[in-house]
Amino acid sequence: MNQFGKKIGAVVVLGAIGCSAPAWAQQPLKFAGQNVSPWAVKEKNSAALSGIFVDLTNALAKDAGLSVQYQLMTFADLIPALTSGKIDVIATEMAITPARAGQVDFSNPVYNPPKEAVVVAANDRTDYRTLADLKNVPVAVQKGSIQFALLQQTGGFTEMKVYDTVQETWSAVASGQVKAAVTPGVDTMFAAKEGELTNLRIVNSYQSPSPTPRVGIAVRKQNSELLGKINRSLAKLEADGTVKAIFAKYGIDDWALPK
Repeated sequence: MNQFGKKIGAVVVLGAIGCSAPAWAQQPLKFAGQNVSPWAVKEKNSAALSGIFVDLTNALAKDAGLSVQYQLMTFADLIPALTSGKIDVIATEMAITPARAGQVDFSNPVYNPPKEAVVVAANDRTDYRTLADLKNVPVAVQKGSIQFALLQQTGGFTEMKVYDTVQETWSAVASGQVKAAVTPGVDTMFAAKEGELTNLRIVNSYQSPSPTPRVGIAVRKQNSELLGKINRSLAKLEADGTVKAIFAKYGIDDWALPK
């Protein structure tokens, strides 16, 4: 799977940034997310990026008067890139967890996505109901994901293969490298709807032990001014229907004010 580093053009800055502005506000802010639909993808035959978090980034920037660039990165590299200063903001389907909140500061929740899904070969008709049913088979999971943390916490798996992208986990099931993949629910359901899970199926009998995820936008620790701008603009965009419209544009019709 290629990793794209292409950035979108900076959006129009609506408010001038004075000489007393903090260092992070004196040049385009680097937003980043993972390369997966419907969040952010490189368009075919184009250098442009599209997706929910690309549009949301531009909407936030327009409202807050910020200049931004958006780039794609491997999911597990996002927090290290943020804490090291290589990027300024993580804007992707990243769930807020205590472990992550110890490293970065999150915005108010943006979305409550479905819980994790289990994907197996289409000809595997086993009614897997819990993670315990998968402990004796090879299982694929994405590095750095809350699904990876869930499997580690559950323990007892005979073989767990870790991949950089969610797409690679599904490919591992399709090729027979693993028996099942445990992946983000909304990514998985969207891929199935788009016909991207060829010869695979989502296990409808599976019952997740997880709480409902809360996705947020992340900034570096103690960057309270930027976080405040993001939260204020996010609240406005939620209230005026912009966020709901962006999610609906990309086929996610279940957006509601997150808890």
